[in-house]
Amino acid sequence: MIEINHVTKAFGDKTVLDNITVAVADGSIYGLVGYNGAGKTTLLNLIAGLYRPDGGNITADTENGKLAVYGSERVRRDLFLIPDDPYVLPQASLSTMAAFYRGFYPGFSMETMEKLTEIFGLDPKKKLNGFSKGMKRQAAIILGLSSRARYLLLDESFDGLDPNIRMTVCDLLMEYMAETGATIIMASHNLHEIEHICDTVGMLNGTHIVYSCEIEAIKERYTRIRAAFDREVDETALAGITYGELNACGKVLSFVSETPADTVEVALRVHGGLCLFETYPLSLEEVFKYEMKKGGKSYDIEGLFGSKA
Repeated sequence: MIEINHVTKAFGDKTVLDNITVAVADGSIYGLVGYNGAGKTTLLNLIAGLYRPDGGNITADTENGKLAVYGSERVRRDLFLIPDDPYVLPQASLSTMAAFYRGFYPGFSMETMEKLTEIFGLDPKKKLNGFSKGMKRQAAIILGLSSRARYLLLDESFDGLDPNIRMTVCDLLMEYMAETGATIIMASHNLHEIEHICDTVGMLNGTHIVYSCEIEAIKERYTRIRAAFDREVDETALAGITYGELNACGKVLSFVSETPADTVEVALRVHGGLCLFETYPLSLEEVFKYEMKKGGKSYDIEGLFGSKA
């Protein structure tokens, strides 16, 4: 298990993360989402031990017990970070990078590396600097999976990959977790992949974690509701209900509710005149957009480009 306890991180006078507390269970695939600049990469670098927290601490379970991540080589040997911009040694190939990592990660498997190279169709002897962006990402993923690290961290690792390769990577990550019992933490803007592969998700918004729980629990927390009445209604009908994205049009209310749907239905029936009550589940992408709007990350774009000349 990785435990992030009241962690704060600032760069100069800008606080990126403020009092973050999250626990990532063993054997899970944890998705980290948030808008650009929300602190996803910073948090991954803190978990990887590359940054020292300004406050709080991060610990990870190892064979030697629970240890602080920062400054511990023993923990670092259990962690493999695939960054947004993977670093390669000058003139390096996949084979030479594999030899490099093999000297640090005790469980590194050359057999796994060779099989994955065949799956992705990459030449292990070709210089990585000659690879395309997508191929470099594939190479980094191959090295990460071959490390057999207990904790695998991925930062926007689906960027630059075509749909077939993305599906292959998803399948490999799930198989990696199933066979090794590893814990995977991945930050991504691709919410479809997050929803498909992750069992738990955390959302960063405004230096804080908005929520951190199982994806199914998140979907249960938010419901899009459409209610029709026998008379005109407005937002006063929703007194005591936590809601957003309200569209009141005559006798119909449409909104996203954070209050359980059965509780909302009871409240609206007490209000009187309820004729129709329909509920619709939200996708993870819809939940993300909803939370971003709550956090102020929405824009009025009407009339942005002016009228026709």
